[in-house]
Amino acid sequence: MRRVHFAALLVVAGGLWAALGAEPKAASGPEAKKLAKIKSSLADDEKELKKKLDAAKDPDDKKQVEFLIKEKYAFAADDVLEIAEANKKDEIGLEAAAYAMELLGKFKITGPSMTKAADILLENHIDSPKIGVALAAMVDNGPPGQVFLETVLERAMNKEVQALAIYYNAVAKENRISAAEGPGTDPEKVAKARTEVTEEMQKAARLSPETKVGEMTLAKMVEVDLAGLKINVGNPVPEVEGTDLDGKKVKLSSLKGKVVLFDFWATWCGPCRAMIPHERELVEKYKDKPFAIVSVSADSEKGDLTEFLSTEKMPWTHWWDGEKGPVTKLFKIKAFPTLYLIDAKGVIRQKWVGNPGNDKVDKAVEDLVAEAGKK
Repeated sequence: MRRVHFAALLVVAGGLWAALGAEPKAASGPEAKKLAKIKSSLADDEKELKKKLDAAKDPDDKKQVEFLIKEKYAFAADDVLEIAEANKKDEIGLEAAAYAMELLGKFKITGPSMTKAADILLENHIDSPKIGVALAAMVDNGPPGQVFLETVLERAMNKEVQALAIYYNAVAKENRISAAEGPGTDPEKVAKARTEVTEEMQKAARLSPETKVGEMTLAKMVEVDLAGLKINVGNPVPEVEGTDLDGKKVKLSSLKGKVVLFDFWATWCGPCRAMIPHERELVEKYKDKPFAIVSVSADSEKGDLTEFLSTEKMPWTHWWDGEKGPVTKLFKIKAFPTLYLIDAKGVIRQKWVGNPGNDKVDKAVEDLVAEAGKK
């Protein structure tokens, strides 16, 4: 088994096979079974390592487990690439190469393995909509990812792939804008850049509205993304509908008139769990005041959440959104915990990524509850 070398990625693009109009063979047979086995094995390994990560108390132990998870992804990507290289022009080669890029992209791993996966896709499958998996994986992969996205945008002839490339290039641009924002950022430049992002997303949706992005159509995904671009401190929170633990749909607007701590978390998130005692204190302190907590769980299985709540006292509103749920997508959550503090009028007043510390939360909640009481 080969180790992944962490070096710069050079994308060599061709598109010859797609240009010839040849159709790849359907993914089936022993190679497809081998790919499925790798996926299943990685999922099992990751589950066990996440348990170890949760149990680790020492920071060095946590770093070691995190490295092991990253290494598992890198090794799995190399195994998958063997399938891709042996079946470059077939459907299984497409799926394997796209999956390899997904694995490597998750940890921003670049180098020869990423180059091989990119080459297979660009030279043989550039006009297959299934390349969308790789495009999504490259959105946050720095300069190498940007090269891949722009290459597909430049060379793809298929309308669906063109639309996906336009869309994911726009997503990558928005992420770069968000990452660069800070106290010294020129608001006019930011607004202009976001206008360009909006226009590009709308262009993608017009070009191929029914193309799938995950479980959504591109048109619907763009609609969600454009709503998400407006979710900023100082703006009204959009109408949000989540699913409670009984499976019922609940609107966030039903809490208008109360200060709401809108908390994105997961049971496997250590910093999230560390906040629970303080959140209990807040609920008790403001039980007769216009204040509420809504916790949105990103646990992949609802059972993990309900099992956790059966032993951990968290007496407030809970929504289960899942690993890639609509609420998490709308708010573009990339790290846990992420918290929004919403005032009684429904305006976002604070946003924190990571545990902000009890003092910050206490002061912000106290001020907004007092403000709500006066009105």
